[in-house]
Amino acid sequence: MSPLPDEPQEPQPGPGRHDAAFGAAVRARRAEIGITLEQLAEATGISRSALSRIERGALATSLNNGLAIAQALGRELPELLGQGGLPAQHITRAADGVRYVDPATGVQRQALAHPAPGVEWVAYTLPVGAQTSAFAPHAPGTRETFHVVSGTVEIELEGQAVRLGPGDTATLRADVTHRIRNTGRSVARVMLIVAEPRACAHLHRNFEQALNDGKT
Repeated sequence: MSPLPDEPQEPQPGPGRHDAAFGAAVRARRAEIGITLEQLAEATGISRSALSRIERGALATSLNNGLAIAQALGRELPELLGQGGLPAQHITRAADGVRYVDPATGVQRQALAHPAPGVEWVAYTLPVGAQTSAFAPHAPGTRETFHVVSGTVEIELEGQAVRLGPGDTATLRADVTHRIRNTGRSVARVMLIVAEPRACAHLHRNFEQALNDGKT
């Protein structure tokens, strides 16, 4: 008796252009914050090989994995999908904050908040003599504001070194390769606000709206 033919299987959709765009956004964001595929894999629970394929647009990701990747990168999923938008309210508890620690240097990066489109607030802790990996250039026009909570650091960008001590604040270009280095004799803690050009446009629109509301 010949075996019954297999039941036809419904074809599974393969990766498409949206997956390629998502993968490119993930790769660019990972370069911006200076983390490795291994660190992203540890934070998300997704294997390094799968993440590599996602970044290359060779693997379609599930919703759960997409959400995990977005959270680990300090972004909302719609932003990585090119759709923009943020929730009206978002609270991150101390135990839920995303932290990355470079095992080679001990440098820690903690995502604190994402209060508006194109705005991110993060904290860095650098052991004595440590430095971050080089951050890839952000979008043209992006600025970063550094505030040193404790210790002494040097911000290196385009061959220029900006030295900052406790309580110092500096706003610098972030559309060039840059890094943070601890040049002091104690652990350095730095707060950092990243503002992309669209953040300025967002604030400008809100200001115009407030003016218009005041006239009515």
